[in-house]
Amino acid sequence: MSVNVNVLSSQQIITTFHQYLQSLHLSISTSRALMAYAAGSAITVGVALVVELVIILHGLPRGRAQGARQPLPATPRVSVIVPTYREGERALRAVRSLLNQDYPRGLYEIIIAAEADDPTVDGVLRALGLRKVNGSEATVDGVRVRLSLGDGMTRGKPAALNRAESMATGDIIGVLDADGVAPPDAISRAVSALASGYSAAQLPREVALPPEARRTFAGAHMRAQAAEMRLYNQFLAPALMGFTGSAWITGSGYFVRREDLEAVGLWTPWAPTEDLDLSAKLLSRDMKVAFLSGSPVVEEPLTSIRAVIRQKERWVRGSMLATFTALRGVRRTWPLLLFLIMPAWGYLITPWLGMLAVARLHPELLTWTLAWSAVWLVPSAAYYIIAVAKAGKAVRPLPAAIALYLLAGLVALPKMAFRRYEWRGSRS
Repeated sequence: MSVNVNVLSSQQIITTFHQYLQSLHLSISTSRALMAYAAGSAITVGVALVVELVIILHGLPRGRAQGARQPLPATPRVSVIVPTYREGERALRAVRSLLNQDYPRGLYEIIIAAEADDPTVDGVLRALGLRKVNGSEATVDGVRVRLSLGDGMTRGKPAALNRAESMATGDIIGVLDADGVAPPDAISRAVSALASGYSAAQLPREVALPPEARRTFAGAHMRAQAAEMRLYNQFLAPALMGFTGSAWITGSGYFVRREDLEAVGLWTPWAPTEDLDLSAKLLSRDMKVAFLSGSPVVEEPLTSIRAVIRQKERWVRGSMLATFTALRGVRRTWPLLLFLIMPAWGYLITPWLGMLAVARLHPELLTWTLAWSAVWLVPSAAYYIIAVAKAGKAVRPLPAAIALYLLAGLVALPKMAFRRYEWRGSRS
């Protein structure tokens, strides 16, 4: 009996030792995979930042607006779409800013793109003299205002824009989000740029901070939104215009030649960031986007951190998908790709904290990760210093914006696998 016990014990020892070797092999393989990840993600983000800085600091003009295939009429008709969902009074304020344009009133129209199940739009429609029926229209202060009402079957901003475009009569299609207030010369400035040969024109945008958000810690996420907008207006857009002759569309306060919009297939209905997707499609065909100087579109910040994370998460997914769109025409879109990489792939850095947490099991991983950190930390610090120098103290809260993107990346990563095309409004 004792012999059998000894034999059994020996077998158990051998089995246990074999399992240990397997786990050790797996541990070593995991460590090597994480080390490769640390190096690859650091190089991806670091190189993108360095090339961006080269473009910003030493970029030379590489392009200019191409001549349009068909010239615009001397005074083209313009259709401005106001997409709204649960925006309430904000949508009415946006429409009223469009009613106050210096463009001839008989030459532009406003199309409200709403959803049938949105109760907040009812008061807006009553104030404008519209019925909650698809195609309803009224003349307000000499401007035709129309309603494009969704049936609830297809959700999301890009789908709403496509529905509204189908009823538009303009040679130029504009988009103003319901939380934006357009300056009085928005349409006339855009028309002037498109008449010069650009396919699209983007107005500057500005976040109007409430007094309570200016200094308090609780308002840091609102200041981060303003800083991000300022970064584009004062830093990125001028750099892109100087280097390629084209900026990109940023979601609101932009105008597109209808001919070119239809040539690229309108807005991709399932794109989480329809603005970047449209930019990639236009640039891949050598259609330029002008960035306009002058008065900005003024917008409200998102006041809830949860809403901000929801927005950034959608932007991360959308930037990644727009990256794949841009790759189809990489010869023309590569500058945009470089500027997309930071928000699109920035979440690659997010798991680093987790890697440092498990580094106690693999000491070499800790050394490796810390060493590669310099590859993206150094250009990131240089980027931040130069951005503050060029765009002013308003961009100082950028680290808070980056932190929000990292948190959003944790949500975006699993969604890329299971719900990559989900579209949900930030305020809905």
